[in-house]
Amino acid sequence: MSETAELVLGSFGAMQSAFLSVYLFLSKRRNTKNLLLTLFFLFITLRIVKSLLWVYLDQVPQWFLNLGFVAHSASGPLLFLYLIYFMRDKSWKGIHLLHFLPSAVLLLLLFYLNEANFWYKGGYSALLYQQLTYALLTLGLLVFSFGRRRREESLAKLANRDWLWLSVLVLGVFSIQLAYFSNYLLGLTPYLAGPVVYGVFVFAIAFFAVTERQTGSSEGQLVKYGNIHLEAKEFDRIRNRIETLMVAEKPYLEADFSLESLSELVGTARYIVSHVINKGFKTNFSDLINSYRVEEAKSKLSSDAFRNIKIAQIAYECGFNSLSSFNASFKKHTGTTPSYFRDHQS
Repeated sequence: MSETAELVLGSFGAMQSAFLSVYLFLSKRRNTKNLLLTLFFLFITLRIVKSLLWVYLDQVPQWFLNLGFVAHSASGPLLFLYLIYFMRDKSWKGIHLLHFLPSAVLLLLLFYLNEANFWYKGGYSALLYQQLTYALLTLGLLVFSFGRRRREESLAKLANRDWLWLSVLVLGVFSIQLAYFSNYLLGLTPYLAGPVVYGVFVFAIAFFAVTERQTGSSEGQLVKYGNIHLEAKEFDRIRNRIETLMVAEKPYLEADFSLESLSELVGTARYIVSHVINKGFKTNFSDLINSYRVEEAKSKLSSDAFRNIKIAQIAYECGFNSLSSFNASFKKHTGTTPSYFRDHQS
């Protein structure tokens, strides 16, 4: 490939990443995922610009070269964490800052490190191994999660277009990390192969980011069960099966009874059972189970046979694992307390 083509494609990748970073920063969405992706595109921009300047300019300040390496060291962890938060939709955990400890150290030494005393003495090799490790972890997480998408409720919420968005993003970044690794440690590819390949992928990445809402409202806030299609007959069969189980076998009396347990009894994937509960019973799994437990408790509280049994014991026998959760659920479903309910039975 000619130097002109390398420069054009590399510059295109840098500009597109810069655009995405600014676009995300100026958006109204303020959440962990949006911040991670904003920083990721910013640091990828710095890394590519560093590479282009190093190749095409005779003199580049050493501190700016080091800043490019700092950005490189942070890009892998940022994408890895973005993938986790996209699929799990959880709040930020402080312990995840440990992923950026190498970046923090490099930033502190920004004006002291140079090619002679660090980067050509194993520093750059360590950086490339670190980033390839994160790239492989991210790719592995994507493949593993895709394989479990029908067995985990949080993954089942992701539509096909979301999996496509994640695939394009992860493969695009994997290509740039692999290219840098292949160039310096294996000697198989040109130095600018990474920015060039990324420049090809970034067009699709930008298209998804802007037109498919994948960078903000869609991630973790998808239309629930939008990709589940059940025939009415099958939907009714599962709903009736759940009702029959609750009445005949009373599995809710077990304190550790879970959605996974119910799906095994029904013989249907957990995300489908959850979908049927939400749509067919107009509630969620927890409230559905607690409603059956409360009905069981009402039966015992109004029975003379249980007149001398403590309310706490009845709560545990009905499947609640604490008296406080029993009292809260009982009042939610009946509008009164267990003791008041018992005292006013004729």
